[in-house]
Amino acid sequence: KKSGNEKPVHLVNGKFSAPDFHLYEMLDQFEALAAANNLDLYADLERMKVFKELFKALPENQFYLNSWLHTELPFNNCMARFGSLPGPKTYSHGISSKYASWRGKGVVNLSP
Repeated sequence: KKSGNEKPVHLVNGKFSAPDFHLYEMLDQFEALAAANNLDLYADLERMKVFKELFKALPENQFYLNSWLHTELPFNNCMARFGSLPGPKTYSHGISSKYASWRGKGVVNLSP
């Protein structure tokens, strides 16, 4: 039985697994949504905040987190009212296409 004091970096067996990445992505998006509405997502979720900070700091994640795949892609499709442009901002048909810096990027290379 765990004491509850461990620093949560991985959700399963102290190893990377699919849920780690999905939780990080969801926390990233919900944090931005909360901030856009002047709310603190982590007010009652300290372990989630610690997980996100520690997972983000892992050296294995830096290539992706510093790439255009993380910094330039929107959270959602262009029809979404939130996160349809990076920032997160809202896409406006005919106006926002100049901000779609991810278009035409071509092949995605996932290793440095």
